[in-house]
Amino acid sequence: MSSYACPECNQEWNGYWCKPCNSKHFQNDFNNWTSGNDKTDKFIQDTQLNADKGWKVIEWIPYDRFKDVKQIGKGGFGTIYYARWIDGSIREWNIEYQRWRRYHKVEVALKKFDNFVNFNDVLNEMSIHLKARTEYVSIKFYGITQDPETHSYMMVLLYAKDGNLREYLKINIINWWIDGSIREWNIEYQRWRRYHKVEVALKKFDNFVNFNDVLNEMSIHLKARTEYVSIKFYGITQDPETHSYMMVLLYAKDGNLREYLKINIINWS
Repeated sequence: MSSYACPECNQEWNGYWCKPCNSKHFQNDFNNWTSGNDKTDKFIQDTQLNADKGWKVIEWIPYDRFKDVKQIGKGGFGTIYYARWIDGSIREWNIEYQRWRRYHKVEVALKKFDNFVNFNDVLNEMSIHLKARTEYVSIKFYGITQDPETHSYMMVLLYAKDGNLREYLKINIINWWIDGSIREWNIEYQRWRRYHKVEVALKKFDNFVNFNDVLNEMSIHLKARTEYVSIKFYGITQDPETHSYMMVLLYAKDGNLREYLKINIINWS
């Protein structure tokens, strides 16, 4: 057996996560848990079956597996609670004991959606976050739990010790641009033809004090881009809560969020 073969099935793997084996382990456990909602169950199960890396897995986490829960923030997008997750997140499969090895006693943030009436909107927000995240960029999404008092579903996220609550409250770097980008001028109707309902990424500059620095960064991106290289820069918008200006960028469907935050050929701060 080579060092690049899974010790369980002897098939080639990446050294720490065997998708066929781990998908089977998850599937064997499907009858042992439920969120109480079929759509939520399917959402979680689909991520588990399709995960090719450990950090892509989300779980159903019973609320009683958290301790020291306390509210730490509230905003237009939801309420955030701090908690300690007793079991912790999945690390790898333990072949000897036939169970998951875990990172124990993980500090987490619980995000409750206060303003969503339609549960499909909650699942859509979670789905967007799954698409946006990478291993090293974006807040880690561990799974879903439910408030036993209000019965509201909550996202279980990595707790950022720097206290950046805005990331928890918004988690909306990907958005639908309803109008869409300009395609060409329509002579008959005297208006722009557009690519409608475009998925975009919004980049907010958190560390710039001088607005001229923001404009300079945008100018650099304009100079650096070509038709086929660099992330498409559609325009500028403004956050109505903070009044911060934001770049409107093309959303890369392969989930490469690092491009938004770094834009490779440009030296972002």
